[in-house]
Order: sequence, then structure tokens, then C-alpha cells
Amino acid sequence: MKRFVEVEQLLRTKGVRLTDQRRLVVRRAVAYLHFTSEELVRDVKAFDPSVARGTVYRTLALLHQAGVVEKHDFRYGPPNYEVTFAKAHHDHLMCIRCGEIIEFQEPRWEPMQEAAAKRYGYQLLSHTHKLYGLCGTCQRAGAKRLAKPPRLHVEEVVA
Repeated sequence: MKRFVEVEQLLRTKGVRLTDQRRLVVRRAVAYLHFTSEELVRDVKAFDPSVARGTVYRTLALLHQAGVVEKHDFRYGPPNYEVTFAKAHHDHLMCIRCGEIIEFQEPRWEPMQEAAAKRYGYQLLSHTHKLYGLCGTCQRAGAKRLAKPPRLHVEEVVA
């Protein structure tokens, strides 16, 4: 609830008008760790079936523009959104079989990234690490070898 209030205040300072439907979308989005746009649509509609899919997508775009959510185009599966508002930098492990996402921090990588950027004359502005593999549960279920690579996913957003 506290995070919702803080996000609502941020959106107001950015001039975003919050209708009751937008408020519901924001409230449901900040309740998640990672979510797809379609998961959010289903969740919002469970609370209020009258909310249009376009309202959810447009509100998601407003949240992204305001810096509240970040869109992760994971290589396998649909893109995920993550509420990054007031959240420390972290990276992701993703199981390509079940889609589990684990957030982690590895401070030893930060100096190596800075050194690589400096070596090539870059000013590092941001980065993301997404590591793909099989979680322990999927490994125990006999998924050590994949018969074929998982299907890459591309999502087309229609708002």
C-alpha cells in the first residue's frame, strides 16, 4: 500500500491524471514483482471487468515513461514488466523451461563493467544482465537437455 501511495504521488507530480481505472491498474501493477502485460490485464479484469485492455496498456506505458516500471525483453517468453521504483539495481536469472525469474546482486561485476567501458572509451550509462538456464526444479524433472531450443517470443503491443 505504501508503494502505491508513493507511485501515485510521483505520477501526480508528473501531471498524470489518475482515473479510477488507472488507479486500479497502478495498484495491481505495484503488487507484482515481475508480470507480463497479459497477466496484468487478467488481474485487473478480475477486479473490474469493465476496464479495457487498451487502458491497461496505456497505463503501463505511462508507468514506464514515469520510471516506475521497466520492461524486460527476456529472450524466452513474453516481455516482463518489473516495478523498479525505489528498488536497488539487480540482475536476473531466468529458467527457460518454467519461466521462473530470480533477482540477484553481484557487486564484483560492477568494477569489471566500469573497467571494460573505460578500456573502450565508453561512458557507462546503464546495463542489464539476464542469465538464462534451467532452475533446480526443472533440472530434477529431467530437463537437463532440451530436445530443441525454446521458442523466442516477440510481443506486439496494441494499445
